[in-house]
Amino acid sequence: MQPKLTLFFVSFVLLLGACSHKSVTSSSDAQKELTAKYTNKVGTATKEDFVQEFGPASWCRDEADLKTCRFYKKIKTEWMGEPPTDRVHRETFDEVLATFDVNGTLKSFKATAQR
Repeated sequence: MQPKLTLFFVSFVLLLGACSHKSVTSSSDAQKELTAKYTNKVGTATKEDFVQEFGPASWCRDEADLKTCRFYKKIKTEWMGEPPTDRVHRETFDEVLATFDVNGTLKSFKATAQR
């Protein structure tokens, strides 16, 4: 009987640990996390750092001595409504518009998130 009780207790503790894991559920929270992540990296992060997290930039634009790139990561697509006429979708995503100096170092950014 003791091993079953121990197994139950261990399972219960693991379940509590999994439930207490913080998950971002609002757009505002996701945007704050994204902003916090890159605020400390201004002046040190490079375009390659963003490519590692987001994949290739959607687009880049050169302006004087600066390069601005859009990085977009789709997390999921939710479909709502009844087919065929009432179907609409909503994407969950992270987006960063990052500006790099002539050396390729992050100069500024604007983060957006949709949850």
